[in-house]
Amino acid sequence: MIRATILTIMSLLAAAPAAAGEKAPAFVKTKAVADKPSISLNPASGYVLLRTDTAMPLHLVRVPSESEKAIYAALRAKAFAEAQRKYQKKLKSYESLMADETRMPNAARPQKPVEPTEANFEFTPFELMTGVAIGPTNRFAKQDGGASTYLQELTPGEYRIYGPAQVMPAGGAAGTCWCMGSVKFKVAAGEITDLGLIATKQGKPSVTVADKNFPVPMDIPNFLGAAPEQAAIDPRLAKFPIRRAEYRPVGKLPNYFGITVGRIPAMPGVLRYDRDRIVDLTAR
Repeated sequence: MIRATILTIMSLLAAAPAAAGEKAPAFVKTKAVADKPSISLNPASGYVLLRTDTAMPLHLVRVPSESEKAIYAALRAKAFAEAQRKYQKKLKSYESLMADETRMPNAARPQKPVEPTEANFEFTPFELMTGVAIGPTNRFAKQDGGASTYLQELTPGEYRIYGPAQVMPAGGAAGTCWCMGSVKFKVAAGEITDLGLIATKQGKPSVTVADKNFPVPMDIPNFLGAAPEQAAIDPRLAKFPIRRAEYRPVGKLPNYFGITVGRIPAMPGVLRYDRDRIVDLTAR
């Protein structure tokens, strides 16, 4: 069964539910494609292909379409109205108790309920409803030395790479959030979008002039880039349409999980940085 990835991490954000007893909509449905001798793809779904030089996680979040923005806004508005209704009920109870406060010891007096406003109302962010967890387990293929291939089925649409992070469904996360700059890409139905290669093994370190006691890598390859032209595609995928991801820069996003904050390394032809400013190299 395809698992709807609705990441309602209440313990992290104290986010409000959509409404009492109401199930939030599944903006994204996703599952890892299993390592089997032969596979078939769902023409109504999209797929992303990722290769890494070691088993590792990658977290994606959906970029909302205009219709999804409208659905989310309506969902939030309904939850806000419900919060206001509950506030009025609590306020009435509070005022009843405090009608004759001289009879009530100070220690027993309840706190006045806080009225929900647009400024203080907490609601689950769209990104936490649409997470897609890839890796480090459920590999489609694995090679000697830890090299891995992941194939993930997901709802067609536009996605942002949140970062090399592992988010647990029950709460908690580890890794890095590319909160200060990342990329987005589109996934079409009936085809595989090739995200390229993540290289984490940086080769031999060279010695810096500043401190010879702590050598650091001086020539670090791009952390995320297109797979080499000669890289072989798994034979099981040969009959399916595969398209390279067309990356576009995307700006800042909150560090929802309280993990390490970073940004995606510069990508030739996609983006570079001028201090903390993203320079879009795809603009025409």
